[in-house]
Amino acid sequence: MKGAPECMRISGFMHGINNPELTKRLNEHVPRTMKEMMIATTAFIRGEATAADRVVVYISGYKPTRVVPPIEAAL
Repeated sequence: MKGAPECMRISGFMHGINNPELTKRLNEHVPRTMKEMMIATTAFIRGEATAADRVVVYISGYKPTRVVPPIEAAL
């Protein structure tokens, strides 16, 4: 979309996104520039990749039956 106004490029990019979580994030804070949008999109992709890389390793086959969230454990 060379030569198109920046608002049209942003709109075209947002309409082409198929990931509902990314769409929601971009709609909560609509970027004003392509640079802002690319920063938000890159941060989202990096977060997704980091979450996918996390692997829980249990030692000696131990697997807890219930994981207690930190807030509940403090009560």
